[in-house]
Amino acid sequence: MRTNSDFVLRVSFSMAVVVGVLMGGCVSGPPQLAICPGKPNTEEALNTLAARAGAAVPLRANGQVMLTYHVPDKKKPERHNLPLELRFEPPGDIYIQGSIAVDPRAVILGANDREFWLALSPKEMSGYYIGRWDEVLDFEGLMMSPRVVLEALGIVAEPNGENDAALWSLENKGPYDILVRRDEAGHMVRRVHLYACDYAVHKIEYFDGRGKVPAVAELGDYETVVEGFRVPTKIHVVSTTPDGRKDTMEISLRGVRTTQFNDRQRQVLFSPPDPDKFENIYRYEAGRWVPE
Repeated sequence: MRTNSDFVLRVSFSMAVVVGVLMGGCVSGPPQLAICPGKPNTEEALNTLAARAGAAVPLRANGQVMLTYHVPDKKKPERHNLPLELRFEPPGDIYIQGSIAVDPRAVILGANDREFWLALSPKEMSGYYIGRWDEVLDFEGLMMSPRVVLEALGIVAEPNGENDAALWSLENKGPYDILVRRDEAGHMVRRVHLYACDYAVHKIEYFDGRGKVPAVAELGDYETVVEGFRVPTKIHVVSTTPDGRKDTMEISLRGVRTTQFNDRQRQVLFSPPDPDKFENIYRYEAGRWVPE
């Protein structure tokens, strides 16, 4: 079971796999950003992110998410504008619920310290995706990814629970410190753009095994939850499919506030849903989604 320190470097993104919500454009910050000195080395950069993750508190929020995604055998993409509810308990428990028409739980996205899942109820896309963090090799190929959401919240996550600073490097470019995470073979896994003046994450790029970028998340409009812990209220995620089509999530959060969960709520919110009612079930194994 992962500890708080295991999650501490799941580097910096806040709810966007929890989500994907209405934002209506990229969230790259003000047109002109002040230039501040960056961190002098990788260790200090990672320690800053670790301190922010350590300051995280349980929270809840409402909002909207605009999903644009492609369905097999259809030329035009589907579009859904969903009200959503977000729940988060550090270090890595997350729950996002999106409503469509009469189905208040049409989309369920979640994760705990062992597993992550996405459940889609509508008939035209009925599907249940579940995987274990210890099976994740790189970006797991879900547009609505729990990792994106966690990192959008400022919790930079290592899929294998290891926080080896030697696998990170740091460079400064304009107003940004850019942290690059590589795997043990030297392949780029993630590139995190941090605004050097306040160390808020503005963009995260996810790389696959071929060096391509299947997903990019941009974050903005941060709100302070408690001292030392801020979350973005605007999240924009673009996921590129193997055939080049782009799916998007635009998330807008409101009413972000601290909360507390009891044991029953934790069991309901942060455990995988029952897969029996879904037409298609996929399990993440060795880097691939395998149908059951």
